[in-house]
Amino acid sequence: MAALKKFIVLISFLAFLGIGTIGCEQEGPAEKTGEKIDEAAEQVGEKAEELKEETGEELEEAGEEMQ
Repeated sequence: MAALKKFIVLISFLAFLGIGTIGCEQEGPAEKTGEKIDEAAEQVGEKAEELKEETGEELEEAGEEMQ
């Protein structure tokens, strides 16, 4: 559970950084870096969701085997 909380804080922080660069009209190095951070945060979020679903399925299967 502590790892999940750390993950959520990390994603929130990365999203906050990404939102801060939205106002830039010209795409400079900071904007490009922000986009890369956003993409990485999105990928981490997707992977976390996959892991959550896989873990849930494995727990369900283990529960069924115990019955």
